[in-house]
Amino acid sequence: MTIPYHEVILGLLALMMVVVLVNVVGFRRLPRGAAPARPGSEGTPMVSVLIPARNEERNIGTTLSTLARQDYPRMEIVVLNDNSADGTEAVVEERAGTDPRIRLIQGGALPEGWVGKSYACHQLAGEAQGDLLLFVDADTAHEQWSVGAAVEEMRRSRADLLTVIPAQTMRTFWEKLILPLLHYSTFCFLPMPLVSVTRSPKLAMANGQFMLFRKEVYRAIGGHAGVRTAMVEDVWLSRRVKEEGYRLVIRDGTGSVRARMYRSLGEIWQGFSKNLFAGFNYSLPMIGGVVVFNALTSVLPFILLPAGIIAGMEFAPWTAVVALQVALVLAIRLALAARFRLDVWTIVLHPLAMGIFCGIALNSARWVLVRGGARWKGRTYDFRNQPMDTHHINGRVST
Repeated sequence: MTIPYHEVILGLLALMMVVVLVNVVGFRRLPRGAAPARPGSEGTPMVSVLIPARNEERNIGTTLSTLARQDYPRMEIVVLNDNSADGTEAVVEERAGTDPRIRLIQGGALPEGWVGKSYACHQLAGEAQGDLLLFVDADTAHEQWSVGAAVEEMRRSRADLLTVIPAQTMRTFWEKLILPLLHYSTFCFLPMPLVSVTRSPKLAMANGQFMLFRKEVYRAIGGHAGVRTAMVEDVWLSRRVKEEGYRLVIRDGTGSVRARMYRSLGEIWQGFSKNLFAGFNYSLPMIGGVVVFNALTSVLPFILLPAGIIAGMEFAPWTAVVALQVALVLAIRLALAARFRLDVWTIVLHPLAMGIFCGIALNSARWVLVRGGARWKGRTYDFRNQPMDTHHINGRVST
């Protein structure tokens, strides 16, 4: 180890800290918006809330209950039962019997060359009657103003796609340990205030848990049919929006929408494994680079610091630099915890969380390269020979 090496790592962490501070200060929250208009009021667009659901019996009831309490006057709620093997259909039918805005449709068999969620959303869009299409996940919960606030913010910001970052409900030890890395991996590298003011598709992202489209824009970019092989379809849709010259806006929705993605280490391991390698376009050098970068910046400093202290004064110069590295990592985590209301106590376990994340990344590549594809909800997807192309996409899917 040499001092220049440690200084490079320190410089990278300092740059990440700058991006985090930009986001902490400049990332706008989704406002509650104006008071909802009365039904039939001129200028109140119809919103189709579209929910793909596969084996979501434990979640879909909460999602529908919170959507049914919305104060927005013109909306329909359409749920697609994507060949569920549990009680999802029965839960939706019960809610539909008490609320005429809720409608259940049955998903067709998954065609070759499609990821299940994209095909479910594609079918939902075909059934939608609204002027605006709001795709939400079946594990989300919504404050009563969330739909109206999103519609108002779309109007105010002139967005063609408005997406929000929900609060993450984390109750178990593993959720609280690992899921904050979603914020770390996003807000350390993507300056949110620049997303809506630049045309570059590289500065784009969306969160599939809450995406509000203008229907005509959704159709113009090819909808979910244009990203049919994408395991991270939300990010590719956001890039398509910017590629076609439309406006993408991202807001902090932690006060309006919540989601509980996973509930155990096993669920976290499988859920992230399905996405990570695909998110880097099945590039082994890229996923390997991510693992090495995170090991060098988030794990190794926490090992070298106590080792240097034990070794004594001979290693004092680089020990001081490593101490600054550790301090920057902890400061980044503390800033994100304060901004997004995350548990502070997990910060000291950051290297453990990142070590698990690196293991998940390697497992994601292993699934595709060794075991035949990414796996999720009883389906296996293998699109490694079909790089993402939003104009013509083929692939293989087995159920």
